[in-house]
Amino acid sequence: MQRDNPYPQQQGKNDDLNVLVGRSLGQFRIVERIGAGGMATVFKAYQPNLDRYVAIKVLPAYHARDPIFVKRFVQEARAVAKLVHPNILQIHDFGEQDNITYIVMEYVEGGTLKERLKRSLAVPEAVDYMIQAAEGLNCAHNNGIVHRDVKPANMLLRKDGYLLLSDFGIAKILEGTTNLTRVGTGIGTPQYMSPEQGTGQAVDRRSDIYSLGIVLFHCLAGRVPFTADNPLTITVKHLNDPLPIEMLRMAGVPTPIEQVVVKMAAKAPQDRYQTTDELIGALTGALTASHLSMPLRWRPGMSSAIPQLDAQGSSGVSRPTPVSVSGQDLVSGQSVPSQQLPYNSQQPVVTLPCFRCGASNPSTRLFCTSCGDELSDKRAIHDRFLGPNNRPVLARLSIQNGPMGGRSFRFHQVVTTIGRTNGNDLIIQGRTVSRRHARLYFDNGRWYLEDLQSANGTLVNNVRVYQPVVLNDGDVINFGDEIVVFNTTY
Repeated sequence: MQRDNPYPQQQGKNDDLNVLVGRSLGQFRIVERIGAGGMATVFKAYQPNLDRYVAIKVLPAYHARDPIFVKRFVQEARAVAKLVHPNILQIHDFGEQDNITYIVMEYVEGGTLKERLKRSLAVPEAVDYMIQAAEGLNCAHNNGIVHRDVKPANMLLRKDGYLLLSDFGIAKILEGTTNLTRVGTGIGTPQYMSPEQGTGQAVDRRSDIYSLGIVLFHCLAGRVPFTADNPLTITVKHLNDPLPIEMLRMAGVPTPIEQVVVKMAAKAPQDRYQTTDELIGALTGALTASHLSMPLRWRPGMSSAIPQLDAQGSSGVSRPTPVSVSGQDLVSGQSVPSQQLPYNSQQPVVTLPCFRCGASNPSTRLFCTSCGDELSDKRAIHDRFLGPNNRPVLARLSIQNGPMGGRSFRFHQVVTTIGRTNGNDLIIQGRTVSRRHARLYFDNGRWYLEDLQSANGTLVNNVRVYQPVVLNDGDVINFGDEIVVFNTTY
């Protein structure tokens, strides 16, 4: 029996790329080809220094020889690589070797939502996946990126229950380097494409919301709403035909959820949800109104953000429990106030501050709208040392320059790694910041900073440090050329 894999299967001939198996691209050793499409051939590769497998997309030669395409590809890859979020497939690296242009991504073994849809989905499971997808889109939209090709094949499912969006911006790259812009022939997938994208008009975040609505329809009804023998006819149906909601009713979809789908898939952008934040609130509210609860297979940190219903279908009181995903990137581990957060249709949604960036978020959210961090955190259980006001002694790092200038971040009494690449707790962008640059930690009532043999050094008050040093309130730290101010906070 052929094994499933989370990447599109081969379309066309890429036999010339088979010679890459067994060879290396940079530090990555190609293990096997696992899929391909019009955009790229995908390989599984091994990265020895981190002892992990990655997925590598190799551009076909006709794209790699197009300087306009390669330039746009690199620009888009850099933009997407900055999207650090649990529901976005992580880009680790990209490069060129022997006239081969490639991009290195997280390797996912759980398959795609497209494959999962070969079996029926329960309504709560479908809504769970759509909330996760909306969380990932929200992070992208807040960074000025529209996906343009939201579909089940671009939603990877990890075995721990996370849904990860992939292939951000690919349609945008292709549209800018081809002449396929006529009605019904635009780059994208017609079955899930918004009316405005199908007719070559400008698109924004509401186009992604439309596409996600069609994906949700597919999850609930078992098929897409509009089909035809050619892409043009499908596009015309998206433009003119009403959504066949009778298919949802035949599938037993509760009315509140049906109403959310209808609004997501409205023909005119102004009639849809205007933001994914608004959409997430509507989906969680529709679950409550339908007397349904989320699947029990909760991912770390999520159980406090979505209303859980008892056997009678009423919403109980949720007390946020500190949970964390220790060791992840900037998107991991935030603390939530310990007061009870009642959630039901009779009470207003309360506001929670994000621990990491302090932005206010409605209690129906899973992740912060500003930085993408989870709104719960078990790192707080390590805050055992209390200050004179009987509150935990925390650290604050305020970045003074560069693209993150003006932002500040607080840290619990645990080890925090600081560096330029994914895998650190605090990612500071800048060419002079090393991949793993420094370590911040708390011991016996004092905060310490340790340089991790960085290339450009760590300085405290203009003095380079070679051993762990005690930090004092107001110390100025240089990670290479990036300037950060340390403060103690409570």
